[in-house]
Amino acid sequence: MLTMSRFVIIFIVLIAASTLSQAATITVGEDGCDFRRIEPALEAANIDDVIEVQSGEYWVNLNITTPFIILRGNDTGGGMPVLRAGSSTAEIERTSPGLTEMVEMSGGTAVAIRADFVTVENFVITGVTWPIPYDTGEHRDAIGHAGIKVYSDFNKIANNTFVGNDLTAIGLMNASNNQIIGNTIKGVSFGYAMNLYNSHANNIEKNAIVQNDWGIELQRSDSNTITENEICESVNDGIWAVNSNYTMITENIISRNGIESKYEGNGKGISLVGSEGLIANNVISFNRDHGIYIQSIFWEYCSEPPCGAEESYENLVIGNRIQGNGKDGVRLEKTWRNNVIDNNITSNHGNGISFIQSHNNSADLNNVTKNDHGIYLDRSNYTKVNNNTLTGGEEVGVRFWSCLGASAYNNTILDSPVGISVEESSNGLALTMNRIRNATIGINISGGSHESRLAENNVSECDAGVVLAGASRNVVTGNRIRDNILGILADALSTGNSIHRNNLSGNVEAARDEGDNLWDDGSTGNFWGPDGCDDADGDGVCDGPRSIPGGKSADRFPLARLVGP
Repeated sequence: MLTMSRFVIIFIVLIAASTLSQAATITVGEDGCDFRRIEPALEAANIDDVIEVQSGEYWVNLNITTPFIILRGNDTGGGMPVLRAGSSTAEIERTSPGLTEMVEMSGGTAVAIRADFVTVENFVITGVTWPIPYDTGEHRDAIGHAGIKVYSDFNKIANNTFVGNDLTAIGLMNASNNQIIGNTIKGVSFGYAMNLYNSHANNIEKNAIVQNDWGIELQRSDSNTITENEICESVNDGIWAVNSNYTMITENIISRNGIESKYEGNGKGISLVGSEGLIANNVISFNRDHGIYIQSIFWEYCSEPPCGAEESYENLVIGNRIQGNGKDGVRLEKTWRNNVIDNNITSNHGNGISFIQSHNNSADLNNVTKNDHGIYLDRSNYTKVNNNTLTGGEEVGVRFWSCLGASAYNNTILDSPVGISVEESSNGLALTMNRIRNATIGINISGGSHESRLAENNVSECDAGVVLAGASRNVVTGNRIRDNILGILADALSTGNSIHRNNLSGNVEAARDEGDNLWDDGSTGNFWGPDGCDDADGDGVCDGPRSIPGGKSADRFPLARLVGP
């Protein structure tokens, strides 16, 4: 005997099989087809029917309200069928003083999908512009008219070509779980290749989006996936997401956007505003503005304070190749708990990575080459810069400007004018186990910066290994500062710094102190090399102090042999 659950399953399967067996193929075309126009074919279609449109040009303002149908173009020798936005008959009533007439509509939306589980594929879609008469059409919302406008769920838009359109090619309004795959969108003059508003969990994949006004925009749209698309030569931004969380942007080529824009600030590769998401394994190159831009907006003025905010946080930027962009490779403003990991960031015309008023972030395992600053932190607290390789920068490898509690650990910094710079009253920083070579200044602490710790760094082949300029109460300990022209320099405004247990051998000049600093910790000083040190009792400390050129400071307990680094 069949159990009830098995009976229900079999019953559902039988219904599905019956439905499939009743599906029909309806043809549209000039000769030998069921219909000459698509509109009556849609009216005749039932669930699961296929409407096959033959080669030719069709004037359409379609409104699809039947679920589970497939509207498919078929190249019957004259190319893929063309859907041109507008009416092929005089359907619009226009009234003027003393006259009522029926007129044809041109422009508007070519295809509106209002039912679920609809497929539209293999068409050329063109002529999407503001409708004439102007006040006709029903698409007066945040997106406006579009080549294909989706108001429903679980639809598929695939393998269509959008050319010759003024307005948005594909628009989704309150639409979720749709598939937008393999389309070509070119030459949208005044809109977006794709525009999503309050539309969630959609998949945008393998589309070619070239030479449009904007690439892809998301507003208040969560959990969308944008993957393996080519988004190039937009007048403005490639991808722009506003108040859209859990967006996954992966394996796209986003290049040369913003080159023709008239407006400063346009031309970003990817821009997230008040959004949270994943940006992974993309090629982001030669865009006019920043490669990746992540920003929160805090409204200072509104009609009913307290004002709100559009917050970006906990984004992951990983595995991207970011090259040749007009400003920063990656820029984060007023955002927090983001991770920028394992990116290859090369030859951008601004900084490799910038954190601006952004706290508790991390930059880890990035390869940053030939940018202005490699990694730049401006008023960004408790941010970690770890395990990066930074080479050939125009200015500073890692620059901290007015930061609190930030850190740089285990970075390799080569061939930049300054390796690491701590400026503008930064305090409480930890610079540990970094390797810096071939710089004018290896590590710079200046501008009233204080109470930071420099430990176990390896600084070599620099004009000056460590420079303290207007710096106070910092600790410089356990570093290997060798083979430089000058090992450590403290200027006259630097006081109260503690400098001990460092290896200062092998420099042309080991140190110079024009201020008032401590060169030992009360029992242990620094290793200056074997010359000029007698250790009669063999305790590892030279028998006399060592004067530091430049002022009155001295190392009271210089080391007779190397301890530590």
